Amino acid sequence: MSPQFNQYKYIELTDKLLPLLDGLSDHQKQIGMEIIQELCWARNIQDLSNSWQQQYHQPEFPSTALSVLHYNIRYFYSNQSDLIDMVNVYYPSIVSINELGTVVPNKIIKQLLFSYNVYTKEGTNPHGGVVLAIDKRLKCELMDINEPNIIAVQVTIEQQHFVVASIYSPPTDQLPLSTMSILLEKSKNVIIVGDLNAKHGDWGCPQMNKKGRNLTDWLSKHHLNVLNAGIKTSLRSNTTIDLIISTEVPETTDSQSLPYTSSDHLPILTKFFRLNVSDSKLVVPRTYWKLYSNILNVLHDQLQAERENSMNECNNTYSWFLCFQQFLAALKLRVTEWKEVKRKRPSIPKSLRILLHHKHYLQNRFRHKRQEEDRLRLRSWNILIKQEFRTHRQRTWEQFISNVASPNPTTFWSTVKKLNKKKSVDFTAITDESIIHRSPEDIVKNLAQHFTERHARPELNMSNTTDREANELWQLYSAADQDDIRLISKQSDLRFNEQDIKNVIQSLKNKNSSGFDQVSNKMIKGLPTHFHAMLTQAYNELFSSAYWGSEWKIARTICLNKSDNPAPTTSQLRPISMLPVFSKIYEKLFLLRFNNWSTKMNVLPAQQSGSRPHQATTSRVNCLLEQITQSLRYNTFTPVVYIDFMQAFDKLWQQGLVLKLNKLNCPSAYLAWIVNYFTGRSLKVDYGGIESILINIERGAPQGSCLGPVMYVINHHDLPQIFSNPMNVHAYVDDIAIVYSPSMHLKFKYQVIDIEKHINNDMQNLMEYANEWHQPLNPKKTELVNYHRAVQSPKLNVYYDGVKIIQSKSFKYLGFYLDAKLSFRIMIDAQFIKLRKAYAILKFIHRQFPSFLKLKIKFFNTYVWPHLYMLSTIYCLFSITSRERIAAFYRRCLRLIYCLFQCPTEDLHEHFKLPTIEHRFKKCLSKRMKSIQRYEPIFIDSVLQNKHLFNMLYHHYRIKANIRNMPAGRPSNRISAFLNTDCSTFFDQLCQFVSS
Repeated sequence: MSPQFNQYKYIELTDKLLPLLDGLSDHQKQIGMEIIQELCWARNIQDLSNSWQQQYHQPEFPSTALSVLHYNIRYFYSNQSDLIDMVNVYYPSIVSINELGTVVPNKIIKQLLFSYNVYTKEGTNPHGGVVLAIDKRLKCELMDINEPNIIAVQVTIEQQHFVVASIYSPPTDQLPLSTMSILLEKSKNVIIVGDLNAKHGDWGCPQMNKKGRNLTDWLSKHHLNVLNAGIKTSLRSNTTIDLIISTEVPETTDSQSLPYTSSDHLPILTKFFRLNVSDSKLVVPRTYWKLYSNILNVLHDQLQAERENSMNECNNTYSWFLCFQQFLAALKLRVTEWKEVKRKRPSIPKSLRILLHHKHYLQNRFRHKRQEEDRLRLRSWNILIKQEFRTHRQRTWEQFISNVASPNPTTFWSTVKKLNKKKSVDFTAITDESIIHRSPEDIVKNLAQHFTERHARPELNMSNTTDREANELWQLYSAADQDDIRLISKQSDLRFNEQDIKNVIQSLKNKNSSGFDQVSNKMIKGLPTHFHAMLTQAYNELFSSAYWGSEWKIARTICLNKSDNPAPTTSQLRPISMLPVFSKIYEKLFLLRFNNWSTKMNVLPAQQSGSRPHQATTSRVNCLLEQITQSLRYNTFTPVVYIDFMQAFDKLWQQGLVLKLNKLNCPSAYLAWIVNYFTGRSLKVDYGGIESILINIERGAPQGSCLGPVMYVINHHDLPQIFSNPMNVHAYVDDIAIVYSPSMHLKFKYQVIDIEKHINNDMQNLMEYANEWHQPLNPKKTELVNYHRAVQSPKLNVYYDGVKIIQSKSFKYLGFYLDAKLSFRIMIDAQFIKLRKAYAILKFIHRQFPSFLKLKIKFFNTYVWPHLYMLSTIYCLFSITSRERIAAFYRRCLRLIYCLFQCPTEDLHEHFKLPTIEHRFKKCLSKRMKSIQRYEPIFIDSVLQNKHLFNMLYHHYRIKANIRNMPAGRPSNRISAFLNTDCSTFFDQLCQFVSS
């Protein structure tokens, strides 16, 4: 039965919507009224959602034939306008350039062909060199060929693997046939383009040379075709020396010479009709977010009614959530319009291209006639074009700076962010040992296999008490009766109000990315506030039975390349999982109560700074440095072992987590919710729109979840207790460092033996812990650094599971480079690399707007000061030279910002009252000291214990012997040095610096 139009509903909804449409454009008003009409025709919300998702989905990208442009440009700077014009008119997918005429910086070519991945190779003669530019929409990888005048790239086209090469062979050189044969071994699909200077009648040359005969034999041997046979490419003779060679059949291609005569070679454009690539036009969405919120306002009562119909049944409540998130995704599509824009835009404006065309006309005329009048015209025209180019660059820069100088914060941040943004390299292949997988299907299969092994269930031994208890407890909660779960949930504090929902939604980041639910954070944050009451009731019903639906347990996983290699290994990928937004809100609500419980029960040890408020990486690094400097007061060396857990979050043993929580007397309602949270989780790898099979997560926490880090930290709350001195353990989530302080009563020789014994015992305990709780360690990435004051540090033989731990001279711990001498030179150099980059941009801004003080201050505080601030807490340990180096850079920034280039240092701070770097550091560190007092008791305890040790020894040896079992009389040299030498620890120097 076909639906009928509901006139009464239309009048009611129209009366609600019309007042909300004030201030919107007529087009948006029209869309709003159309939506109301469609609502009145639909039977229910679900039918309407299905209809919208089928009708208003993102349009498919149109495709076009792959095209290759080859141009022997002869003189790059003179003929670049023709190149840009060809790119703008014909939109080639691949561009090959030969004979640049001079050495052209890569930066210039990349700016000119900014929508291409550009690869260059130098030439053997003065005007040689080749360039190969691949459209950024095509996945490509540069091949390693150590030969001039040849550049080759592996390209994936329609899931086929091609080798594309650009070759220039000077007339006097032999053809690089051996290298060309190597290219054929890499792939059965080959496209070779270039000026080979080979003449033969097979491709329409009236003459023949030796290179032509050799090339003909080579083509015949490897069954390759010349696609542009018979097409003239030289203006000096009626011959074809620029060739397009491929395994493709000539009948499936079309080649033509283009009418550009600036060079003495005609450019060649070849289209491959069998190979398709996406069109040069890009479809971008435009969503009317105000209209989105207004429609939800109008439909609140209807959605509330459907919500009330599903009350008192968790299954029905979850079904309502699925229906609601489907409607939100469909509504977003309905209020979104897709507009076509050009992917490629000419980097030179049309007016300049016209001027350059006329210059080329004058240039050719002078070449042929050699008249003085033409020479003078060409000279004056050339000067004019240079002036216009300078004006164009200035105008472009002014446009960019005007965006930077915009008072609108959004415009400022979106523009300046581009200056510091480093884009990760897209991977086009996966390296698996000696095999390289290149097709998208093989890549997805390899990633699916990797994640299947990564999240595989650990092998349990039921004769082991821990494994048996963990498995039995897990089975108990998994098989729990629904009524029992409702009873324990009713007695728990898992109840929430509207303010909790509001706070959680506000804490979501304003992102447009989404999982398989197609609902983004931005869509949820755009919900009208009176939806919070509806969501509060729905979530409370889910918590009443600890219910988790299967759709909320599927993660969409994409992989980012951490390396610069376009064919990385799986270990060089960073997986990012996108979960349904409503499931993330569900997690955050649970964490509100769970974190309160863990804080009240004091579950987390003081040595753990991760996933807890008021502490950060600085907390751990400062405490670590305090203990190292304490030990170095009376020892010549202090070893620190840096532990690396293998894929820490992904190797979390879920059953063991529940067992530990149960031993901590965690409420049963929490345990039931956590078991249901982990049970039946899965993920799908998404690579370029190709999805993998469903991968079960039987181990670990899903990447991207807010619950995962907290569960990991809680699971290993007892880790410090397995070491001989738990107070010397420093942890930030899975980054762990253990300090070993040798005994001051032993001689150096025996200190080395004793400390080796202690570390190896701890490594044995750590191995037993890792095996018991199925949290494997990576001994190859676990490192030891011997911090020392002597000329040389002792070599320690430390082993984990039979593997010797590497002893390094420095280690990067939580972003801080800590070298063995604590000179911090590596740390300062690393920061200066970032500082110089930001300073260069600050100089650009100053040159354009020297008097724009607020803009320069804003940029300095945003992009320069954070790198300096990172050094503030360890600044007190720097040498005088290092301090002066940082202060000099800071003063250089001040002089640039305030235009005080000739101002002496004293006048800079005394006359102009600009704060010194030390003054600003002290201001920041005063807050840091308050944070240490309030939230870091272990730091204070470590300081006080060291003071207490000094006082006891001083009283025993200097006043009266009062410590039993400690020899009286003359102390050892080490203890004497400890009592006599005024060596301050890190905290002492920090306090002294702040109070000075």
